[in-house]
Amino acid sequence: MISEISELLLYVSSVSMLIGAVGLFRFKDCYTRVHAATMISVGGVMLALIALAIHNFGTVYSVKAMLIVIFFVLTNPVSSHVIVNAAHRMGIEPDNLSKDDLGRKISRNEV
Repeated sequence: MISEISELLLYVSSVSMLIGAVGLFRFKDCYTRVHAATMISVGGVMLALIALAIHNFGTVYSVKAMLIVIFFVLTNPVSSHVIVNAAHRMGIEPDNLSKDDLGRKISRNEV
């Protein structure tokens, strides 16, 4: 039963990584690419590590995998926010901006 759960998590992890990798190539600006990269790390890597922890339950490997998951949970939102904030401060405009809550003018494709 545990083996099937870890296999299912690995399949979901690989699909999530594949979708995120396609998103990295398809998205045009850095804001949406950060979203795709976050999907890879959260949906892909974390699910794979959880599958590893379930498969090796009760060993030192499961403890290490869960510590890495906790590290990802704590650092991934911060790093994504820092990257997007730096892009915003550099003046990089998002593509297809339809509403701007910061009060700047609407970009090329006004809605």
